[in-house]
Order: sequence, then structure tokens, then C-alpha cells
Amino acid sequence: MIDHQLFAAQPIYDREQRIFAYELLYRSDSGLNALDVGEEIATSELIYNLCTGIAEHVEHFQYPVCINVTADFLLSKAFLPIDPQFVIIELVERITPTPELIQAIESWIQAGFRFALDDFEFLPSWEPLLQLASIVKVDVEKTTLTEASQFFRTIHTPNTLWLAEKIEDQHTYQSFKNLGFHLFQGYYLAKPKLVTGRRLPRTAIEFGRIIDVLFQPEPDLERLTAALKTDATLVSKLLRIANSPYYGASRPIETVKEIIILIGIEPLRKWVLLISCLQFVDTAHTRIILERAFMCSDLAHAHLDKESANRAFLTGLLSGCDLLFNVDKGDFLAELNVAVEIKEAVLQYRGRLGSLLRRIEEFEYATLMKKPDNYNVSYTRSYQSATTQVQSLIRTLNAKRKE
Repeated sequence: MIDHQLFAAQPIYDREQRIFAYELLYRSDSGLNALDVGEEIATSELIYNLCTGIAEHVEHFQYPVCINVTADFLLSKAFLPIDPQFVIIELVERITPTPELIQAIESWIQAGFRFALDDFEFLPSWEPLLQLASIVKVDVEKTTLTEASQFFRTIHTPNTLWLAEKIEDQHTYQSFKNLGFHLFQGYYLAKPKLVTGRRLPRTAIEFGRIIDVLFQPEPDLERLTAALKTDATLVSKLLRIANSPYYGASRPIETVKEIIILIGIEPLRKWVLLISCLQFVDTAHTRIILERAFMCSDLAHAHLDKESANRAFLTGLLSGCDLLFNVDKGDFLAELNVAVEIKEAVLQYRGRLGSLLRRIEEFEYATLMKKPDNYNVSYTRSYQSATTQVQSLIRTLNAKRKE
């Protein structure tokens, strides 16, 4: 996979020149900056790259990260998919501290997040935020040492750290240090370092999250319901299927939880995977991988044991993640909370599931080359059964689309 620009990371140092945190800066392969693409999009992409990008330079994960966010993001109450102890949210001067925004920030703080006032210009309207901020960042290019000294003495609050940013030389650094500032950032200390790596497609990440919930040995009904609700398209299709004569419901099904109960976990897994794959991938690739998954399940049930059938189905499915999403198998599996036995089977053909997967893939190749004679009849029967099941699911789903 090709490496992409994920973001730039600039260290922030304490008075002993130890790294205190990293500020993450938006970067893209296109060369556009955050204002070019829009701050909302830039924030979303940066967070996504931080959480899902696979980079060789991982030092920034050992320290808190400072991230600029927009007022709309704060008001959305979306929160960040990162442990609050590792995040410092920066409020830039373009934000207007309305009562609604202040209330939203208080909610974020209650959830454990910290805030920094970035490029703080000491306007009266920002005073309410001083009581909420953990860090005050002072731009030394905009604020003279005399002004900074006055502000530092007159509005210094307990437990608030003061940070001098955009330090370009030794004299400025020493002057603000002598003043009593706690943190320092700028080219004099360290330039932003570009972090590159591999990005998994959003579709692959979403698919992986569904798998993590759906393929637990005993899926939690509430957690599964919540996970499915995040995909409106998937839910609408499942509702149509649940209300169809295929399941013979005595009354219309109206909720996601009712879908799960009516369809059942095992059939639901197959419907969800089929619908999800067809949303992201062409039908031909979906059919090949699902047929493999059905074969793995069927042959594991026959030749291993009943308990292995479900793990074998997931093994067969994940063995085709590179075909489904054009991703590296190792990168994709690293993001999933699946059993080591399954990961080793997919990546190294290890264990009983790995041996079974290898035989099935060899059978697929032999069938493609029209030379399946070396395989016992159970493989051929299983393949025919898998083909029939997948075709039936696709026909049923297509029929529901036309209604």
C-alpha cells in the first residue's frame, strides 16, 4: 500500500526541555491546508488519520496530542474517539465564546477532556473560558514580552499552564522562560515533523467495527443494536428483509432489536455481511468471498467440530479483505478484535483453520482452472451448497430492492 501524509506533529516542551505533548497539524497529499478544505473536514480527517492510520513514527502516541476543533464540532457533542487523558483540545481565536459554546465545553470537561486557548488575545469575551482552560497559548509574534508579562501577572490562575508558541530564537525562548512560562513551542525548539503512513479506507474501518460486534462468541444485544443503528442503509434493508415473507413475521417489525431477535444471530451475520459487502464492493468479489466463507463454515462443521464453524466462517471472510477493500491483510486485521487463531489462519495458514483455508483456496484455484479432480466429493458438494446459498441471498436482497 502507498504511504500517505497523515498529519504533521510538532512537539511542545516543558521548562526542562522534556516533551510535554504534540500539536497535530493537518496535512494532505493534495497540499491543501485546513482552511482550503474547510476546518470541519480538516478536523475530521486529522482525527480519522490519528485513530486509523498505520504509521512507523508512533512517538506522538506516547504523549497527549493537541488538536484544533471547530465550534460546530464542539456543539455537536460528538466527542472524540480517543481517551481524554491523551487529548488537549485547542480553541482558536476564530471561535466566538457564546453561552451555548461555553456550556458545550463544560460538558466536554466533565467527560475528561482538557482545553487550550490558542492564540489567546485576552479579549474580555474570552474571560469565561479562562476558568475552563488548562493551557493558555501566547503567540510571541503577536504579543510583546511586556504585554505577556502584564497578562501573566494579572490573570494568572491556579493549575493553568502558560505556553509560548512560535519561538524562533534563543533570546525569545529564554525571555519567556524567565518570565515564568511553563511550556514552549516553535521552530527554535523543533519544526513540525511530517507523519506518513497507510490509511485504511473508511468503508473497511466501518466494516471492521460491525465484525467486532457481530462475531463475538455471545454478542451483546444492546451493543449490537447500537452498532447496527449507525448504518441507516443497512438497517433499512434489514427491516425490509425481516418484514418479508422470507421470515413470516406475524406483525410488522419496527425496531433494530426486533430484527435481531426475529432473524437470529447466525442468519443476521450473513445478511449483514452480504449487504455491507455489496455496499462497498462489486457483486462478483462479494460472491467469491462469501462462497469461501460458507465453505469454511460447512467443512469445519463436517471435519473439525460444530464450535469451529462460526470461527471458520469469519476466517474465510477475512481472508478476502484485500480483495474486498484493497487493503493489506495485516493492516486490516490489526484493527480488529478477533481471535489470534483466526488472524494466524488468515495471515500464515496456521492451525486447523489455516490448513482448512489453504485447502479451500487451492480448491478454488483448481475449480477456476477446471481441475478439481484431486479433491474429495465433500469439497465439491460444499462448494455447490455455498454457491446456492449466496445466490439465494443475493436474489432475495435484489428482490427486496425492487419492491
